[in-house]
Amino acid sequence: MTFLELCQRLRKEVGAAGNGPAAVTSQSGEYARLVTWIRTAWQEIQNERRWAFDWVRGEVDLNTLDTTYPLPNDFDVWEADSLKFGTDKIEVVSWSELEPASTLSRVAIAPDGVLHLNIPPKADDILHFEYWRTPQDLVTASDVPRLPVRFHMVIVYRAMLQYALYENASEVAQQASLNEARLMNRMMESQLPAIDLPEPLA
Repeated sequence: MTFLELCQRLRKEVGAAGNGPAAVTSQSGEYARLVTWIRTAWQEIQNERRWAFDWVRGEVDLNTLDTTYPLPNDFDVWEADSLKFGTDKIEVVSWSELEPASTLSRVAIAPDGVLHLNIPPKADDILHFEYWRTPQDLVTASDVPRLPVRFHMVIVYRAMLQYALYENASEVAQQASLNEARLMNRMMESQLPAIDLPEPLA
């Protein structure tokens, strides 16, 4: 579902009046609240876990002249052991630990969010890495949440809780909580990394 479709589904689920909203901007009253609750629910869900749908592969083109490079606009945090320059693994260190060396072996992110290398590479190549993206904000009517479509209703159910609190609608709150818990459990099974359990003691 798109951002607009999520808002319309929320209106339908809570039984609000009308057939809208017809847009996600320039709304007022109840429709404005529905739009805000969908946007807020999606932000809350993303911030609760490191979800698989926020994991991506990235790359930065390096050259022999520079040691500083911008990271992807949606960069949040490294999968730290994933960095490679060509076939060489690169270590991620803290900004205070980054020191020059004879070869490119370490990188750090400065407080301003810029990537720094410990030395310019000896040949042009690409730094490959895996990272987690910053939370997605729903802005335009056609924006689609990153999570798999089968879990989109979890956003609606979360937003329904905000509606229920605002309207003091306990039955809506109860139904939303049950539906969200059921779907959230499925999403966690699908979109969180598996937990490695220790081997049983002999």
